[in-house]
Amino acid sequence: MKKYLVAYSIALQETLQRRSTLLMDRVGGFAVVLSLYSFWSALLGDKPSFLGYTRAEMMSYVLLINVLRAFVFTGRGWQTVSEISSGRISSYLVRPLSYHGYSLALDLAQKTVHVVSSFVEVAVLAWFVRGGVFLPRDPAAWLLFALSAALASLLFFFMEFMVSSLAFWTSESGGPLFCFDLFLQFAAGAFFPLDVLPAAVRRLLSATPFPYMVYVPVRVLLEKVSHAEAARLIAVEAAWLAAFALAAVALWRRGVRSYAAEGG
Repeated sequence: MKKYLVAYSIALQETLQRRSTLLMDRVGGFAVVLSLYSFWSALLGDKPSFLGYTRAEMMSYVLLINVLRAFVFTGRGWQTVSEISSGRISSYLVRPLSYHGYSLALDLAQKTVHVVSSFVEVAVLAWFVRGGVFLPRDPAAWLLFALSAALASLLFFFMEFMVSSLAFWTSESGGPLFCFDLFLQFAAGAFFPLDVLPAAVRRLLSATPFPYMVYVPVRVLLEKVSHAEAARLIAVEAAWLAAFALAAVALWRRGVRSYAAEGG
């Protein structure tokens, strides 16, 4: 455990040292949430509600998107692809550590910095909104939201790890990873509430793990579902996480065997 904490600490320092990269990432993220805020603000106009969301709830949805995008979708999939394609992965395979644990430690370091930055950005936007946001008073809603968000972050980690592992078999794995990230954010509700989609599309997406990454956690915090329903959704989310964790580990082991056979 200590070696992963050391990896986390070193990665945290390296992330903070790359100030220009961090700044550009956060400017890009802030531009997205600012655009979404402007869009929904103009769309709502003087309407008291839209798609079952009050103005305060919709503005809270937009602000929460910024935090969840930073916490859930910040990952190192591209680094994993690069390490496999370049052969640097060999140096990790001979070390007494789990590459999954090592990657997760580095992933958490990046998330820590980006989440803290996203809270600053949200505070700035919330100040401009001047109280026009929804904050639940029930502590249980916050706890359920935190649990759902944590599971969502781990779910994305293993899903991205699976796609990145394709680099063991093809040098073109960067393309699938890019398409995966783009589609995932759309299907997760990271740009708009999934309520805007046709009912048939919503039913289709509900049978996938994607909505559990943004849409479900936000609805839990906005108290759009009861505590019992929130617990049920979190249980389903945990089941998806277990399934993808097992699949990611199995695919990784198969890729390592293939890699060792070719290089050995």
